[in-house]
Amino acid sequence: MKKKIALVTGGYSGEAVISYKSATTIYNALDKAVYDVYTIDIHPDGWTYTHEDGQKTLVNRDNFTLTLGAELVQFDVVFVGLHGTPGEDGRLQGYFDLLGLPYTSCSAATSALTFNKRYTVAVAAMAGINVAKSVHLFRHTPYNVPDILAKLRLPVFVKPNNGGSSIGMSRVNEGGDLGAALEKAFKEDDQVLVE
Repeated sequence: MKKKIALVTGGYSGEAVISYKSATTIYNALDKAVYDVYTIDIHPDGWTYTHEDGQKTLVNRDNFTLTLGAELVQFDVVFVGLHGTPGEDGRLQGYFDLLGLPYTSCSAATSALTFNKRYTVAVAAMAGINVAKSVHLFRHTPYNVPDILAKLRLPVFVKPNNGGSSIGMSRVNEGGDLGAALEKAFKEDDQVLVE
């Protein structure tokens, strides 16, 4: 009997676009002679499985199952192909842990830590790993671009603090470009890391 795999994709952030591309690659690579693969789209309006005819079925979030006609689909494993929240921040992993459902990727705690770039840098530094000098900014806390440039040497990288991919990230080679890079990053998150 073939194992049933839930391939989760989508997400609640701008990184959903990347998730869909990853899911296509993953789906094509999985051996359908060995696995029954069900692509589950996790999005703000619900968690759905799309049938070949385009019809959608909601996932039962109480136990992460699908009812397809008379069949109750219970998954053997979840393949996490979801970038950003809730796939990279530990939320989805914590949910699957509560259900006792195995999944690919790291643990909920590791995901939660590494999704926050500043926390990750702090833990790495405490472990004796050399890390880049950085400035951690908050949306509603005033900051001064010349002060940031005085603390760091160009080029700098500006990125949303909480995020999985390169969305909202910029490399800044000229000091005059830092303001625009900060605005871009703050469109993605309330916290920004400049390194």
